[in-house]
Amino acid sequence: MTGSLKDQRVHGLDALRGIAASAVVFVHAVQIHPLGVDYKNWGIDYFSMGVPLFFIISAMSMSLAYPKGVPFDRSWAYALRRFFRIAPLFYLMLCAWLYIGVQAETGTIIRNMTFLFAFVPNEQTSLVPAGWSIGVEVIFYLLFPFFWAWRNIWAALSLFLFACLGWAAVNYNGQGEVPDYYYWTSFFTNAPYFALGLIVWCIYRLTPASFARPLGYFTLAAGLAGLIYMFQFGPVLDDAQKMYKPVPLEFVLGWGAASASLALSQALRPVSLLYNSATRFLGKISYSLYLMHPFLIYKTSLTRWAATLTDNPDLVVPVVCAITLAVTIPVATVIYYAVEVPFMRLARHLTKQAPRNTASQQLAS
Repeated sequence: MTGSLKDQRVHGLDALRGIAASAVVFVHAVQIHPLGVDYKNWGIDYFSMGVPLFFIISAMSMSLAYPKGVPFDRSWAYALRRFFRIAPLFYLMLCAWLYIGVQAETGTIIRNMTFLFAFVPNEQTSLVPAGWSIGVEVIFYLLFPFFWAWRNIWAALSLFLFACLGWAAVNYNGQGEVPDYYYWTSFFTNAPYFALGLIVWCIYRLTPASFARPLGYFTLAAGLAGLIYMFQFGPVLDDAQKMYKPVPLEFVLGWGAASASLALSQALRPVSLLYNSATRFLGKISYSLYLMHPFLIYKTSLTRWAATLTDNPDLVVPVVCAITLAVTIPVATVIYYAVEVPFMRLARHLTKQAPRNTASQQLAS
């Protein structure tokens, strides 16, 4: 087979999504409650870069699902499917956080329910912890149907340059006094990741099937090397960087390029270390795992209890991370099947297209 790769669901991306969600769980496992040890030596802060990887995978996955764009007469179906995919679980977690006492004005709650919070600088972190990325994702969903006037690699590269200009508009030289996490959670800061996802999709489409294996292995090596380089030599990522400092462009480009290479490698040639039954399952429940775990950690003594299971301070971080993930996976699985699956099925039912020529077939019979 020498033709280019077809548009299809790429399960290697699903596995990466599960790995990215697990990485974010590790971040909050050591940050939400004090563990009495220094977790910095483990580089856990950098695991939060699983979120940009999510954005890159999202752009690739959406492009695979809609390779010819969103037809105008089916735009309602596109919107309904996107809404039912993210809203039910987000609403559940919003209610949970409000129930335990998160304070917010009525207008703020309404903006969270309508996903407009990402457009308001003081509210773009969301009332749902970790929900800021959902606001960023929603803006991408709104823009996505218009991107498909840009369906080739050169147009995607141009879009990437526009995204970098968006980064500059928010981060260049700072903006004076801004709300906490303003730079980190801004759509414009994260827009280059989505553009990189579109570029990678174009490369995936253009790659001859006969060249998929060597390019897959090459991009895997490049992606892993890029991640190691950024961890060792890139701009420092810490709480101060995420809370109130502008995000350097070299940070976005470095982590973005490495993550995009990794995503392309697993689209072209998945490797068993990253693509296996465990990571595929984590990918399936990744949204529930991602949105639910901060609540579980915050409302229980799970991580503090896990930290007491070893007397060796050097083992506290891995023990806490492993136990937290082991506990959150079953809970996320229940939520996935109880909340996500029914609404995804409902969305497919409501937006199902009637078979063409049904009337003529009935007349013929």
